[in-house]
Amino acid sequence: MKRHDLMTGVIRSGCGVRHRQGGFSMIELMVSITLGLLIMTAVLTLYLNLSRNNAELAKMNRQIENGRFTIQILQQELWHAGFWGTYAPVLPSVTPPTAIPDPCAAFSSWDTAYIANMYAIPVQGYVAGSLPSCVTSPQPNSDVLVVRHAATCVAGDANCEAYNANKLYLQTQGCVNTGHANYVASAASNPVLGVPGATLYQKNCTTPADKRKLISSIFYVRDYANTAGDGIPTLVRADLDLSGGSVVMQSAQALIDGVESLKLEYGRDTDNDGSADVFENCAACTATDWANVMAVQVHVLARNLDASSGYTDSKTYALGPTVLGPFNDGFKRHAYSSYVRLVNPSGRRDKTGVAAP
Repeated sequence: MKRHDLMTGVIRSGCGVRHRQGGFSMIELMVSITLGLLIMTAVLTLYLNLSRNNAELAKMNRQIENGRFTIQILQQELWHAGFWGTYAPVLPSVTPPTAIPDPCAAFSSWDTAYIANMYAIPVQGYVAGSLPSCVTSPQPNSDVLVVRHAATCVAGDANCEAYNANKLYLQTQGCVNTGHANYVASAASNPVLGVPGATLYQKNCTTPADKRKLISSIFYVRDYANTAGDGIPTLVRADLDLSGGSVVMQSAQALIDGVESLKLEYGRDTDNDGSADVFENCAACTATDWANVMAVQVHVLARNLDASSGYTDSKTYALGPTVLGPFNDGFKRHAYSSYVRLVNPSGRRDKTGVAAP
């Protein structure tokens, strides 16, 4: 027999006491769901902020790496500029240059004067508006740098490119014994460049002279990375090398993306001590002026590859005497600079004390 206790809400029976089952009310359920959503929203917001900060940090790290790597590459090339093996031309003890060599000219068009000018001018540059013909798709407000030298390793040695008779190599005569059978009179003053069958010798007149590949490179900023129109400014390099049986300037290859501008100042020696005295962009430099360049001030403007949401670049950037910006876009940028001494030209002049022409 069952009976209901109105005071306690308990149903009593002969078998014992049964309690009525309870649960969440609708209001309690809604409150718990709301609290859960608030917690999830806070966690999601924290995650998105962390992801956004990490993405910005990754962009910044890549930008810093690209800017520093650009400076490092150009430094190393400029340190090698004017290295011709054992040949050491010092003005004015050698014939001063008569013209500024065209870096785009194929080797087949070079004459004796061109080669002599090339030895005397291991570094030259161009500014926007007067670029060489082989520079394509240049980035506006960016300069062009040309660097020439002999390879620092001997062809065929370990870690050096194997000798190829069709490529362009430099050999310097060390044999000065005019009575020796291996003495080559025509190579007494200048090295020999890729002349078929020509063999020069070291000082002992019996050991063949080293064959060093001639390096002639053009560095500039292109307005795209891999596909024309992709909008990623990129540092590129074009090299003089073998193509189709001829030694010609090759198409530019991408080196470092995100480099927006390259500006250069050239330091000329005016008082015969091998040090740079006057810095300028050399837009109007003569062949003799270029031969007296002893240092280069390198300025690089690097930018992120992707825009940053909610950011507007209203800054200006000083690249030497040139000021770029504000760009008023969403890309973050940073400027880098480095002073680079041309070790070979300045070192030779400093040691000899030969006056500048």
